[in-house]
Amino acid sequence: MVSDAESHADEDKRQRELAEARNGAENAAYQSERQLKDLGDGVDASSREEIEQAIKDVREVLESEDTAEINAKAEALQTAFHKVSEQMYEKAQQQQASDAGPNGDGAADAEEEVVDAEVVDEGK
Repeated sequence: MVSDAESHADEDKRQRELAEARNGAENAAYQSERQLKDLGDGVDASSREEIEQAIKDVREVLESEDTAEINAKAEALQTAFHKVSEQMYEKAQQQQASDAGPNGDGAADAEEEVVDAEVVDEGK
């Protein structure tokens, strides 16, 4: 039995790596589809097409027995989505900077009402 286990160890390792690669790639495709849907029109058309093509490529390679190819397609998808995430982050930073008031804290000229209060513990 031990010799059988040792003789199949390499095959078991390869199968485990393949399963992990497939699971990771499938998860990346699912998450990307979901985030793309959530972002909606915030993603420009060319970036959306690039991500959708990368998702399609990942889905097509999932049946492959080539772990390296599966990992490469998943990496390409993550890279494409990372670019979009950076663009969205920069856009949000610019929006936040333009919304900030003259003192830079976003308060503009709004007066803040301050309430003076005292906490009383009535249990004593």
